[in-house]
Amino acid sequence: MLKIVAACGNGMGTSMIIKLKVEKICKSLNLEASVEALSMGQAKGLVNSADIIICSTHLVDNFDGSRKAKIVGVRNLMDEKEIEAALSKVINE
Repeated sequence: MLKIVAACGNGMGTSMIIKLKVEKICKSLNLEASVEALSMGQAKGLVNSADIIICSTHLVDNFDGSRKAKIVGVRNLMDEKEIEAALSKVINE
């Protein structure tokens, strides 16, 4: 099972929206995943335990890319097609 973290820089609202979209996408792709909605501070602490961290592109540089988690940046967090394309890319690497 994949462990995916949806992170946002301003509290929890945006990350909860991302979480719901990621869960929907994972279901449509038949991927078994647990998805958490967290703040940036909380998400930074999970770079060694999460498989994927998804956030806005302008927040990607806040994460240490040399850790276990693959960091996925998305420009439009409301665009399910963009989120699905970004997730599919890192899942298939």
